[in-house]
Amino acid sequence: MLKHYLKKETPIWLRDTAIIFFIVLITLVIACFIYEAWFNGRAYPGARIGRLDLGGKKSEEIRLLVLEEINSINNDGIIFKYANKQAVIYPLASTATADGAYNIIDFDIDQTVDRIINFGRDQNFIIDLKNRLAGLIFNKSIDAAYTLNESEIKKELLANFSQLENPGKDAALNYDSKNSSFFISPEKSGKGFDYEKSIKQLDFNLSRLDNSAIQLNLVEQLPQLRQTDIANADLFAKEYLNLAPLVLKDGKDVWNIEKEELGHWLALVPDRDASLAGGKAKIALNRSYVEKYLFDQVATKTDQKLIDARFQITDGRVTQFQAGKEGRALDIQANLSNIEEQFIGNKKKDIDLIIKKIEPTNDIDDVNALGIKEIIGTGESAFTGSPKNRVKNISVGAASLNGIIVKPGENFSLLKTLGKIDASNGYLQELVIKEGKTIPEYGGGLCQIGTTIFRAAVNSGLPIVERRNHSYRVSYYEPAGTDATIYDPAPDFKFKNDTGNNILIQTRIEGTKLFFDIWGTKDGRVAENTKPTIYNIVKPKPTKLIETTDLPVGKKRCTESAHNGADAFFDYKVTYPDGTIKKERFSSHYVPWQEVCLIGVEKISTPENSNNATSTVSTSSAITTTETAASSTVQQN
Repeated sequence: MLKHYLKKETPIWLRDTAIIFFIVLITLVIACFIYEAWFNGRAYPGARIGRLDLGGKKSEEIRLLVLEEINSINNDGIIFKYANKQAVIYPLASTATADGAYNIIDFDIDQTVDRIINFGRDQNFIIDLKNRLAGLIFNKSIDAAYTLNESEIKKELLANFSQLENPGKDAALNYDSKNSSFFISPEKSGKGFDYEKSIKQLDFNLSRLDNSAIQLNLVEQLPQLRQTDIANADLFAKEYLNLAPLVLKDGKDVWNIEKEELGHWLALVPDRDASLAGGKAKIALNRSYVEKYLFDQVATKTDQKLIDARFQITDGRVTQFQAGKEGRALDIQANLSNIEEQFIGNKKKDIDLIIKKIEPTNDIDDVNALGIKEIIGTGESAFTGSPKNRVKNISVGAASLNGIIVKPGENFSLLKTLGKIDASNGYLQELVIKEGKTIPEYGGGLCQIGTTIFRAAVNSGLPIVERRNHSYRVSYYEPAGTDATIYDPAPDFKFKNDTGNNILIQTRIEGTKLFFDIWGTKDGRVAENTKPTIYNIVKPKPTKLIETTDLPVGKKRCTESAHNGADAFFDYKVTYPDGTIKKERFSSHYVPWQEVCLIGVEKISTPENSNNATSTVSTSSAITTTETAASSTVQQN
C-alpha cells in the first residue's frame, strides 16, 4: 500500500530528471571509456614540448618528432653572440676518436618520450584528472629530459668571449716573500659577461628543444672590497705570519710551512659580519693555492693506492693471485676546512692531517666459499685496426678488471672499478683537436671495455642498471645498438649481480679480439637477446673543415671518414627458474658523422670573418684517426 502511495505521489518532473541524469551519467561513462581507449598509448591533448604539439600521438610518432628537434640542435649547435662576435657550441665534444666523443649536452630521448606519454597518468586520480583538464584548456609544456655540462659550456664561452671583457677585481692581500711583507693591491671596476645568466637561458631553451641564438650581456662589475676599507688588513695578516712555521703532520711525516710559503696561504674574503676593516672582510685561507700545495706536495706522499684482492681460475678452481691492501687518500677538502678552522680560527700551529682509509672490496678470507663454478656468460668485441695507444689502453683497462669479484646484490660500476684514468695507471694519451691545436688526452679505447662487458652482462642474464650508447656509429662496435660508452664522470656502465652468488670477471685478449668471461654459478635462468634492428639511416652532412696551425698553410688532411646516422634496438629477455620473465628493449640513437678534414692556416679566423664551412669552435666536431674493424656480434646463451 505504501509502495503504491509513493509511486503515485512521485512527481513526473523528478522522474524525468532522474532519467535524464542517468542517461547523461551513462553517456559520460561511455565517453570516458571511449576517450581512454582512444588515448591508450597516446599523449593526452595539450601535451607539448616547445613548439611541438604532441597530443594524441603515439610513442613512436613522438620519438620521431623529438629526434628531429634534437638532431637539429646537434647539427646546428647553439649560437652565443655579443655585438659582431659569435661562437657556436655543439652538444658533442671532440675527442681523439669517434668512440670517445662525449656530450656536453646529452638528451635522453626515451625519458623525454616517457614524460610526454605519462603526462596525466603518473600521479593519483585527482591530480591526473586535473592535469588532463589543464592540458585540454591551457596546453601543458613538458620539459625535455637532458643533462647539461655547465662547466664545459662556461669553459667554451670563456675561450671565445673573455678577450672582450675588462673584468673588475677587489682590493686584495698580496705577499712579498722576499721581504716577508704584505701589501694591498687596489680595486678596479670593470665589465664582464654574465655567463651564469646565459647558461640559465640555455637551460630553459633546451627544456623546450629550442636552439635560438643566445645574446650575452656585458654587465658592470663593481668591487666588493676597496683599498680604503681594508687598509690595516696587512697588519692582521702579519699576526698569522708570525706564527710560522705551520706544521702539518701525518704520523712521522711532517711538513713545515715557513714564512716564505705561509704568506701565500693567506687571503682576504668579503664578510659583512667580520670585525676586520669595519665589517668588510676577514682573513681566510687562500683555498685554491693551499689546495694545489696539498695536492702537489702532500698527497704524493700520504696517498697509497688501494689494491683489491684478485682471483683467477686455475684447473677449474678459484685461486687468489693478489692479496688485498688498504688504500689511503688525503681528504683535501676536509683538510682545507680543518686548517682554516684550526689555524685561521684558533691560531693553532700544529695540525694533524685528515686521511681517508679505503678498505678493499674483495678481501675474502675463504676462497673456497665463493661459490664460483662455471662461466655464465661471455662478451666479445674486435679492435682490428686500432692505433698503438688505443691497443695499449684496451690492454691496461682489461687487466684492471681481470680477477674482480662482484658480490651478491652488488651494483658493478665500470668507472669506479677502472679507477683513475691517467699515466700513473699505465694509460697512454691520444690526440684531440681543440681550437685548431692537437692536445693529448687520456681515455681512448676504454669504450671497447664498456662495450665488451655490456655484452657479457647481457649474455649472463644480469640486470643492466646503466648503459648509454655512443653518439656515433663506430666500426669497432658493430652491429649498431650493442655498444656501451663511458666517460668520466658520466656516463657510466653498471650492472647488478642478482644471482645470489659471487661472480668473477675474467678478461682475455686473443689477437685483436677482447673477451670478458663472467664466472659464477648457474641458477637456471635463460637469457635471450634478438639481433639488433637498424633503421632510420641518415646520411651525414658535407665535409667539415677545421682550421689548424699545426699543418702548412693550405695543406689539407682528412682524419675521419663519414659515418651514417641511425637508430637501433634489440630486445633482451630473461626467463628465471620460477617462470618470471623480464623484458627490456635497448634503444640507441646515432648522430651522422660527417667527414672531418684539417686545413692549415696562418691564423685561426674568427667566426664573424668566416663565411665558409670552416669550423673554429673547439666543440664543433670530433677529429679522429680512421677506424676500420671487423664487426662483432652479440652472442646468445
